[in-house]
Amino acid sequence: MLKPEFVAIGMDAMDKWDLIARMAHLIGKSDKITDEDDLLEKLIEREKNMTTGLGHRMAIPHAMSEGVKEIVVGAATLKEPIDFESFDFEDIDVIFIIASPIDRDKKYMTILSQIAKLFSNPDFGKVLIAAKTPQEFIEIIADAGV
Repeated sequence: MLKPEFVAIGMDAMDKWDLIARMAHLIGKSDKITDEDDLLEKLIEREKNMTTGLGHRMAIPHAMSEGVKEIVVGAATLKEPIDFESFDFEDIDVIFIIASPIDRDKKYMTILSQIAKLFSNPDFGKVLIAAKTPQEFIEIIADAGV
């Protein structure tokens, strides 16, 4: 589901909230997203309830929105690590974002689970950070079997 146009290499962000906004804007270019503002609002709401910084230097902000027609996935490596209030207290340098329609289906949870599983190997983030292009980033994930 991850397409090169929704992968950013070396993204710059001031903080967690700026990063979430930039990621929402990145995937907001999809024709499957009709209301980027609603999506951003839902992402922020979700993040305020509990961090999506899962550890191993990565985060997966995700939300359901009426402004999303089909699931869209995006990702980025960061120019500089940022504090994402992660469970392991480490800054993140890889982020995925998942936008889903309101009717949460199994596909949404499966995608979230598959991305999280990638990072069960603590060194996987280092491999992704080394990607030079969006296509290389996607190939690394495909080679990992997701």
